[in-house]
Amino acid sequence: MTIWIGRIEPSMWFEGAWWQEMLPDDVRLAVLSLGVRRLVQEDLERAHAQILEKVEQLDAEGVDVINVGGSPVVTLYGRTGHERLIKEIGQRTSRPFVTALQAELEAIRAVGGRHVLIASPYPIAQTDKRATVLAEEGIEVVATNSLDIERTREIAVLDPDVVARQAIDLSRANPDGDVIYMPCGSLPAVSVIDRIEAETGLPVVTCVQAQVHATLSRAGYDLPIQGYGRLLRGLGGRTVAV
Repeated sequence: MTIWIGRIEPSMWFEGAWWQEMLPDDVRLAVLSLGVRRLVQEDLERAHAQILEKVEQLDAEGVDVINVGGSPVVTLYGRTGHERLIKEIGQRTSRPFVTALQAELEAIRAVGGRHVLIASPYPIAQTDKRATVLAEEGIEVVATNSLDIERTREIAVLDPDVVARQAIDLSRANPDGDVIYMPCGSLPAVSVIDRIEAETGLPVVTCVQAQVHATLSRAGYDLPIQGYGRLLRGLGGRTVAV
């Protein structure tokens, strides 16, 4: 039986390749885009205004679970705005759903993260907002590092070695951290998750990996997925391996 994930993608640059690399063969994506080109207020506001319509479209198509991607989009109006958005989505669909922020928070907690290191491609202000959002949820941020990139296209074509080195260097400079969080669904981090974990000894939570975990869990998929970090090895309620 095929599981269909209804994905509301923030960027105009297709992130599905990162998803499909991790997803099992019997899980498929139905994708609608919010068209974010640059991580600026105007683009984020335009994207946020489309979310509920996209939810209704995916609900009508009969997907098994709905994912609203893009932490900068879903948290545009702060914690209160995110809570309001969750309520409004729930009024428009009876299907399981999860926002990017919900998935990332669940993932950080699932791997035992309490002292977070944020290795981010975002502009510095957007990275700082991610730290504020985590703090509001009771998660300490030990340190952050930003590549300070505004255009989602530029993020999507980063060299994975650059992505890995940023996370590894951040970990080595901040030994008090116990989890590396790498936001942004456009970030090409999928292929280097295991490498970062091996070199740092820390669990890694990326945006895409966290959302794969959250959507599959809600769809009832309960088999571990190898090759993409501790989080997906622990899928299905199994103990997350150290």
